[in-house]
Amino acid sequence: MNLLFFEMGIRHEKLWQPLEEYLNTYPQAKILLYFKTSEGDYKGLPLVFRDGEPRLQTEAGVTSAMALSEPAKTEFMKRYRQDKLFSLASVCKYYFGPLYRVNRGTHIYDPMHELQVSKDEVLDVFPDLSERASYGNYIRLEKLSSLVTSVELQRQTDSVEEKEAIYTKPVQLFPLNQILYGPPGTGKTYQTINYAVAIIESKPIEVIQAEDRAEVQKRYEYYQEQEQIEFITFHQSYSYEEFVQGLRPDTHRHTDNLHFRLTDGIFKRIADRSKANYEAYRRTINKPKLPFESLLDQMLMESMNRETEEVEIPLQNPGGQFRSMIIYEVGDTYLLYKRRTTRSDSAKDEVRQLYLHKLRESFYGKEIREAINRPYYEAVVYALRKFEKSLKHAKSEDRLKNYVLIIDEINRANISRVFGELITLLEEDKRLGKEHPLIVTLPSGESFAVSPNLYIVGTMNTADKSIALLDAALRRRFVFVPMYPQYDLIPEAASVLQSLNEQIRERKGVDFMIGHSFFINKSVSEFPEIFNQKIIPLLYEYFNTRLEPIRDILQRSGLVLIEENYQLKITGIVG
Repeated sequence: MNLLFFEMGIRHEKLWQPLEEYLNTYPQAKILLYFKTSEGDYKGLPLVFRDGEPRLQTEAGVTSAMALSEPAKTEFMKRYRQDKLFSLASVCKYYFGPLYRVNRGTHIYDPMHELQVSKDEVLDVFPDLSERASYGNYIRLEKLSSLVTSVELQRQTDSVEEKEAIYTKPVQLFPLNQILYGPPGTGKTYQTINYAVAIIESKPIEVIQAEDRAEVQKRYEYYQEQEQIEFITFHQSYSYEEFVQGLRPDTHRHTDNLHFRLTDGIFKRIADRSKANYEAYRRTINKPKLPFESLLDQMLMESMNRETEEVEIPLQNPGGQFRSMIIYEVGDTYLLYKRRTTRSDSAKDEVRQLYLHKLRESFYGKEIREAINRPYYEAVVYALRKFEKSLKHAKSEDRLKNYVLIIDEINRANISRVFGELITLLEEDKRLGKEHPLIVTLPSGESFAVSPNLYIVGTMNTADKSIALLDAALRRRFVFVPMYPQYDLIPEAASVLQSLNEQIRERKGVDFMIGHSFFINKSVSEFPEIFNQKIIPLLYEYFNTRLEPIRDILQRSGLVLIEENYQLKITGIVG
């Protein structure tokens, strides 16, 4: 679900083009437009296209659409603000992709800077969002037309080399550091798999979420095998030495004395891998294409027999007397070779000559007219093209890859103790290749830095600790993605769970609601067991084992319960 702001009366044909192209590319997606009426109210209507024309469609029609009331706004945000709000990067990735590239400098042009709505403007529509809103999810539709023009100009000025480039920098669709937060059972850990695959493949998260889960899981496991994804769960005693680097007992030594060795933690290991890939990628894109002469020299050098100092090149049609040519001298304008017969390993003494300018012309596509030496020109040109292709393949192995570190329950550890001084390295402008790259020296004396292709995805249970209580250093460096119960995923349990959560919300707040994942793929007959084994223990924790508020909440939610051995037990659901 995409939330866009626009003023009534805007009519610009280019305005709708990126949105229509996006809907054509991702037909399962939806776009909801919020506009301000002349009365000052905000209305939200779904956008559709008919015969290329944008339409705002509702059951009763646009004229009967009423402004959302405060309760409706709250309910709407509970349902849609989680993982269904797209930023411009995902909404218009198909159309605005060319804008996300390096423009002859170190900065990447990001349309979001022009389109983001201010915090005050969002709060004017949704005052209940408080500090949790990701304001970048709301964009100004009225500014899209100028960006469309920019895209068209950019596409016209793109050079042929850029269009044919083998190595492209992945579009950054996600923040480098983000935390999925919400009450228990809302699918935070489940969604980290989707986020990790989406980040590595540079795809919008909603595209991955729409795919078959088993297929996504297979790709996730493959990327784990390729060491592009690491998963760790934080706990209260987790330390810097485990996460970054520290001394560990050396269990491989079979001696009476205890020995320690310096061991890298999970963060340093994946940071080193992502850094190695980033540096290889930088070397690749900074390496100019080899001219013909340099390509020939490098091919001959790498193909040379070190003992004889000769280069043997097989003929492409060795059906005759000779099977290969032996190159033994290269001058400024010529290349000398001998021929090797099919019957002997020794070369004939006759010296023959190829001209470099003819080789160059043939390499770039000109037909060879010299009949006598034609097979030998063709053999060298074929070898050159094969060698050039191998170089390109080697470079493609150095393409920029994204790496993902998933930190489950990130709020359970002492962040200052775990990250130490390295928390600063997570900032985008402190990464390698950015405006203010920062390299630190670890206690071991080793230099350490974080590359811009390393992403961190954390999860946080708000029932354990609210965002307000998080370490300030962590809050400043992470984007927080809210995840709350999605009742549409559990139609059979939606009514009772929604009623239960309203009771919990009144007494404890939204951070303590119960998530939908407890009821995924469960039948009604299993509901009492779910409540007794999973949900009631949570309520005991929330209310410090006090029975009265727990009993009141369960009864008001339409649940039939009894008290057995001083414990509440659900036996059924009313109705």
